[in-house]
Amino acid sequence: MPLTFPSHAALPLPLKLWRPRWFDGVALVIGSAAPDLAYALDGSGLPVFPLSHQPAGLVLFCLPVTLLCAALVRRAAPAVAVHLPSRPAALALRDYGVLGVSRPRLAVSALSAVLAAATHQAWDRLTEHAPLFDWASTVLGALAALALAAHIGRRGLLRAWHGEPRSAPARPRLFWSVAAAVSAAGAVVAAQLPGAFLPHTTGSRLIGALALGLMAGAGATRLFRRPAAFARP
Repeated sequence: MPLTFPSHAALPLPLKLWRPRWFDGVALVIGSAAPDLAYALDGSGLPVFPLSHQPAGLVLFCLPVTLLCAALVRRAAPAVAVHLPSRPAALALRDYGVLGVSRPRLAVSALSAVLAAATHQAWDRLTEHAPLFDWASTVLGALAALALAAHIGRRGLLRAWHGEPRSAPARPRLFWSVAAAVSAAGAVVAAQLPGAFLPHTTGSRLIGALALGLMAGAGATRLFRRPAAFARP
């Protein structure tokens, strides 16, 4: 199967470029990875796999998981983005703080989530019996996703679509220390969980650990904010 992120995002993300108002970019990216997020629950006994990779799983698993994760991303985006590096300039990473003011209609987000998850399932089916094609498509998908991100950044499309990012407290030392500590703890836990010897299982858990770390860092900067620390990305 292609890499959960960013390779899988390469297929649905062009929909956002084609019709920005018709699709939710956050739901497209998260939805494209959603089927593989079920691997993080290996050994839990929950009936999420292989459901997440079946047609019924588009609605029963991928849709709710994507909507929940998209809401969390939008909540944390301003505080995370203000701490991201300004280079490479082509990626305009700090522009992603604008996701905090982006509020697509539920129908738009739901459609984007299901379509993106469907591209994931279709891609997996095409490559599951062709290892060489699997690796090649993983690399090409990652490069395509990076090229799309650079296109969005160079043209300032995030600001064009959604306006200016919200102000957020800039506390880099606090943010990165909390984010690193929580992510590292999550990685240690992931190595001890059932199925840790499986690359796809541990990979999904590490993605979750990194996401949890960034959200924890964002929460810390809000909790311990200082008025003088506010800055625009």
